Amino acid sequence: MKASIKIIMIFFFMSVSLMAQKDKKGKGKEKVDETIYTTVDQKAVFNEGDNALQNLIKKNTSMPASLKEGSTVKCPVKLTIDETGKLTDAVIDGSASTCADCDKEAVRVSKTLAGFTPAKLKGKNVKSYLVVNVDFFKEMKEDPDAATSRKKKMVWD
Repeated sequence: MKASIKIIMIFFFMSVSLMAQKDKKGKGKEKVDETIYTTVDQKAVFNEGDNALQNLIKKNTSMPASLKEGSTVKCPVKLTIDETGKLTDAVIDGSASTCADCDKEAVRVSKTLAGFTPAKLKGKNVKSYLVVNVDFFKEMKEDPDAATSRKKKMVWD
């Protein structure tokens, strides 16, 4: 019995010493900066440029069926770009738009983006936000019969 208690105590002290953090002189765990900066010296950018980013978003966005004809919806999406330039999160920036399906589609498309240059603060790469706009526009479909009947009516009147 005493031998088993001694063995348990030895394992306990060994595990405690292994899990202990090392001192502040750099011998311990490194402190990881999890701050997401909003003000930086150089903001994060898409590697291929803003025009390429907007074209990529337009190309990969599908029009939600719930969007009404003749509607224009702008969905600002806040992207979180980490220190390596990787997209880690995408959420609607501010309040949701009038079209919930547009918001979902904007976030979905934004999460597929890759290839960013990270933001810099004092010459060091930092985690930051980048806001991109995903725009939806659904044109009005004209009724071809309505146009011809209007013309006929004008001719006969």
